[in-house]
Amino acid sequence: MIASEMCGSGYGRNQLDVSDIPGFMRILPMAFRNNGDGRHDTTVDSSANPSRVDGHDQAPLLSKTQSHESEILSRAESNDSDRNITIPFSLLVSYFMAVNFLLAFGEHIIVAPLIKLFENSLCLSHYGFPDHVLDPESCQIIDVQRPLAQIRGWKSMFDVIPVILVTIPMGRLGDRYGQKNLAALAIFGFAGSLCEILIVCAFPKVFPLQLVWFSSAILLLGGGLNSASAYMSHGFYIMFSAYYIAEMVASFIATVTTDISPWFPCGLSLVSVLACLPVLSAMPNGKPAKPLSESGIFGEGLEARTEESAIISTLKRILRVSSIRNVRFTIPVFLVGILRFGTLNILIQYAHVRFKQKISTGAAYFTETAIVNIFLFLFFIPQVTSYIRREYKIRPQVIDLFLVRSSVTFMCVGALAIGIAPKKELLPIGVAIFAAGFGSRVSGIALLSYWITEEEKSTVYAAVTVLEGVGHAFIDPSMQQIFAASLSLPEVWLAIPFFVAAGCYLIAILSTSCIRIENESDDNEDLLHRD
Repeated sequence: MIASEMCGSGYGRNQLDVSDIPGFMRILPMAFRNNGDGRHDTTVDSSANPSRVDGHDQAPLLSKTQSHESEILSRAESNDSDRNITIPFSLLVSYFMAVNFLLAFGEHIIVAPLIKLFENSLCLSHYGFPDHVLDPESCQIIDVQRPLAQIRGWKSMFDVIPVILVTIPMGRLGDRYGQKNLAALAIFGFAGSLCEILIVCAFPKVFPLQLVWFSSAILLLGGGLNSASAYMSHGFYIMFSAYYIAEMVASFIATVTTDISPWFPCGLSLVSVLACLPVLSAMPNGKPAKPLSESGIFGEGLEARTEESAIISTLKRILRVSSIRNVRFTIPVFLVGILRFGTLNILIQYAHVRFKQKISTGAAYFTETAIVNIFLFLFFIPQVTSYIRREYKIRPQVIDLFLVRSSVTFMCVGALAIGIAPKKELLPIGVAIFAAGFGSRVSGIALLSYWITEEEKSTVYAAVTVLEGVGHAFIDPSMQQIFAASLSLPEVWLAIPFFVAAGCYLIAILSTSCIRIENESDDNEDLLHRD
């Protein structure tokens, strides 16, 4: 999530890859959602299971499809017939890709530079703002690195709070004024939050670094870039390539420029995010504002009663879904899945302290994860799953369950490999294994869709998002505090956060092993004994 994970200091989860759609990409589909007036529905229904069509299993989540894209285009044309406007599918994809690229670029280019700025501020304050330039190694002491980890941890928690507080209000405002306008508001809030951080870092003599926590309050303007949530079908997987490319390019630029001046990539981040505004302005409009007659006193009273009924209905749906055995065993996948970006963010500071690696070099780990995910989720997995379904007739839910189990296993082994690596040259191996498991979330969402009804999907997906948001508020700062505490222990114990993460993933492995799919053994036997 852009508003809560960018560098563990409050920026960075997001983000995101095929397994965790960038926060802003969760907002944009809402701008073209069916708003109940028969118009403006030019995107995929967020509640639709990408692995099903008309209630029947058709293909695994990561398989290719073209028919769904044609359906989107036909819906776009028919729904806009009243206005005699046709919005080509390719144009919508171009808009989404452009915004996705700009936000992902702004998100990833700032990860390492912000950590560097935070460290510089704390280091100068610790040494009394000397006139001479401090040696980089002098900033790697415990008295600097411990508060750095603590400040980053609390910042990540504070950034989640606005998202939790304004999700429902922003959703209501979006229904009335259009999600595109709310998205623009969120961008301004994010930009203002980033500017506040940069001002604090620019004047360390005037502002203590703890004031960066105030930037979280600014995120209340729009709720950050994760104030609304929707999931896009695999017909949009091509757009994720924009995210991966942006991640690679941004991380490379950050690696090259952070040591020269961390302010340069920070400036590029701000420019990149603000560049989304003209793209948004060119996008097709979402739902227009409701007429005054629809929002009068009597309308508000009726709306309040309707909302109360909706809340009760939502709670009943959640209780019913949570009573399903397989759903309960899938929940840990989402809880431990949010550890992945926090783990990478800690890795930058961990390698900096233990192996004396430059902070700028740590940005290369994000480049590595992008390369791994591009290969896996855009090429390897779609081809392999398509081949298995075609040749062995394996059901998509069996494939998705295998992907979930494999993903949490990769992350467990990867986190363990990072923790036990005796030298920095071995860290990329652990990171590659760890990154191979980033598909746990999207496969977990696919599994949930097999056990819930169409009417329950939107509620369940929203509940998952809230669950992850609450998890971020507690898990991110906890991991940072664990790392901060380990700094006072012998060097070998600095890797405790990675062992904790591996333990959490092990719990998910055990949990997913309890998931049962009807006649799953028959599919496995067909796969093993096929001539």
